[in-house]
Amino acid sequence: MKVSKKFLNDYIDISNISTKEIADKMLLAGNEYESIKTLGNIKNLVIGKVLEKIKHPDSDHLSICTVDVGDETLQIVCGAPNVDKNQKVIVAKVGATLPGDFLIKETTIRGVSSNGMICSLNELGIDKKYLKEEDINGIHVLSEDAPLGSDPFTYLDLDDEIIDFELTADRSDLLSIIGMAYEVGAIYDLDVKYPDINLTEENIKIEDYHSLKVETKNSESYLLKRVDNVVIKESPSFIKNRLISSGIRPINNVVDISNYVMLETGQPLHFFDADKIGKEIIVRMANDNEKIITLDNKERTLNKDDIVITDGKNPVALAGVMGDLSTEVTTSTKNILIESAHFNSTNIRNTSKRVLRSEASLRFEKGINLEMIDFAIKRAAYLLSKYASGKVLKGSLKHNVKEKRNIKINLNINKVNNLLGINLSLDEITKVFDKLKFTY
Repeated sequence: MKVSKKFLNDYIDISNISTKEIADKMLLAGNEYESIKTLGNIKNLVIGKVLEKIKHPDSDHLSICTVDVGDETLQIVCGAPNVDKNQKVIVAKVGATLPGDFLIKETTIRGVSSNGMICSLNELGIDKKYLKEEDINGIHVLSEDAPLGSDPFTYLDLDDEIIDFELTADRSDLLSIIGMAYEVGAIYDLDVKYPDINLTEENIKIEDYHSLKVETKNSESYLLKRVDNVVIKESPSFIKNRLISSGIRPINNVVDISNYVMLETGQPLHFFDADKIGKEIIVRMANDNEKIITLDNKERTLNKDDIVITDGKNPVALAGVMGDLSTEVTTSTKNILIESAHFNSTNIRNTSKRVLRSEASLRFEKGINLEMIDFAIKRAAYLLSKYASGKVLKGSLKHNVKEKRNIKINLNINKVNNLLGINLSLDEITKVFDKLKFTY
């Protein structure tokens, strides 16, 4: 589980605690980590503005750029096809060391002196899989408001540190940023801040468009919520950056919100194109040799132990694993049907082993927090309304068999101390419960 310090800080104030200290305290609490990665720790990297661009006299693909970096003006020979006059760009000055121990030096390129480098994000250590095509093929162009001479990583909100935890199988509660926030909060006695789910709903009911029927005991909780008239576009920077830090490639605002909420809450969601799925949604067990084409465009053969979501007849999703291509959200999608559910972990584990393992199946296999099913679907609807201009329809379609109730445990202090091999007082134990927000 990759945990971005900035992402974690959105829910608990750890701004004055070093990442290394947090990782070490988590280790003492039984949560091992593999590494700490720092993004943006490159000296002599600044924001510049291209004042002039002329063709190199001895090359058909190189340009000679005059670049203002705030405290001086540099001449830089650049081979990027998209560099142009008046652009704000990322400049590695002489003395900067880029990933791969690539030292920027004063140099001469085909008879013209060059004092620095205009950079792409990939050259700064951002993997190509997270980048747009224009960033892969050329330099990264910043917005007009980018301040000259300042740190581009800070401006782009990419100056982050990432702890890569090796979680044990019994700590599925830590497969979310909120879960991590509770753990860190217990260590430092800090409160967790929950994200906003304050929805404004339209007067149109979801029942006017869809009906729900669950025909299997292997889905004890199943919720659907609809958001109409979404505008699909690029995600806000903070969502893209949080996804990149967590190892997930940004796609667009709608797809990214689904992944973002999963990372926040630990609750996997699935977004259907509501206009492709039809009125009747039935959750059932698959038939032997039933076929589905998953979102990765591969045909999968199912058996009677797999759970499927159907349009009344045909599968439109392999439950807890991946959606079907027929109801995929595309750039032309206007209306979204959000799924948030609980599926039998044994079924999902067997399906994912045989068919396909995904970020969703990983969480369903280990067990999810039932309290997050409703919260996550409301959170997703809220973000779609805020960042995709969506209109949230009134109500939800719900199937709830599994009762959500507080479990009472009688705790023997002597047994606790014998098991741990230490001598905790009642006061010390209750303080831990208070930090974890347990009632007693």
